[in-house]
Amino acid sequence: MIKSLLRSEFLQKRKELSEKEIEEKNGAILENSKRFFKTSEIKTIHIFLPQLGKTEIDTWRIISFLHNFGQLKIISPRIIPGTREMEHYQLTPETILINNQWKIPEPDTETSLKVLPVDIDAVFIPLLAFDKRGFRVGYGGGYYDRFLAQCKPKILKLGLSFFEPVEKITDLNAYDIPMDFCITPTSIHKFTDTDSTQI
Repeated sequence: MIKSLLRSEFLQKRKELSEKEIEEKNGAILENSKRFFKTSEIKTIHIFLPQLGKTEIDTWRIISFLHNFGQLKIISPRIIPGTREMEHYQLTPETILINNQWKIPEPDTETSLKVLPVDIDAVFIPLLAFDKRGFRVGYGGGYYDRFLAQCKPKILKLGLSFFEPVEKITDLNAYDIPMDFCITPTSIHKFTDTDSTQI
């Protein structure tokens, strides 16, 4: 299926989730995230903050867990106004957050420590849908495609999804980069060059 149809379909599927379903799925994603990080050696992780008023995965639960998990450094993005580029800042419990024009919380640039993409070990990538090869459908802005191109080649790419994968995204292009893992309420999907497995 092509990205535009998947984007519309999964936006609608999110809207149709009940509050109970959202709570249960967020709780299950958190538990699978804990399971993933207990076997991980990641030191610096980039994570997006959920847009206010939208049915996005509650990454604050994961952030709260990670803040208490060893010496892990957490990084969050800020969209540079007037561009489709992002810059990145360390996120701590004391970080001052400012909502941007899309009601996405972002670290205050005046009081937060800036971090370069090459210094990040892993990235949680927002998505609407993904396929069994690890390719994703995002929101269409290309922010993360540009960001990942600035990161080190071996950066770990992690997805978070309320839903399980579709069979295949058919209209991929040269900028599409597959994820290494995607965490859902039921599974941790691990992708290789040929297939996906669940761990």
